[in-house]
Amino acid sequence: MKVLVLYTTVDGNTEAVANAIAEKTGADVSKIVRVNKRHAYGIDWLRLWFEVTFKRHPGIFPFKHDPRDYDLVFIGTPVWFNRYNPAFDTLFQVIKIYDRKIALFSTGATDKQKALDKLSKKLQDSVILGRYHCIEPIFEDDEESTKKILDEAAEWAQGIADTAAKMIEEEECERRKTIF
Repeated sequence: MKVLVLYTTVDGNTEAVANAIAEKTGADVSKIVRVNKRHAYGIDWLRLWFEVTFKRHPGIFPFKHDPRDYDLVFIGTPVWFNRYNPAFDTLFQVIKIYDRKIALFSTGATDKQKALDKLSKKLQDSVILGRYHCIEPIFEDDEESTKKILDEAAEWAQGIADTAAKMIEEEECERRKTIF
């Protein structure tokens, strides 16, 4: 089974979770990089608010792995103003991700799930196996807390990967039954 972790990050939290998931599941990793980099502070904060509020589609650079070539895709986003990163709107205009097994994860300052709800609606033509949100791991006060958050995310991802592998095996058995 081919697994991909596709994510975007602003301050490194989503990247930390993406790398923990990839390490645990043996997945390939692709980072969506914006043409105009943004930070979560200063004037960029206002620009981010504008993009999210007015549903702008920022430019993104090409990335290494095509999600359509994978059986399971973990999609990760930071939460901005209760919404996922607008870079995914640009991606979904270019690449239609459908008929795939998908797992969504996000990082944010609070435990709200609204961004994952909205992202789930964008991917309704795929099988969403799970959703996971965690409080920003690299902003924790100590390394032990950070490690705990990343380990929990990695364990969640491994469970999703195991479920996907079983589903793929069952689908293959059904396909073979129809052939013979």
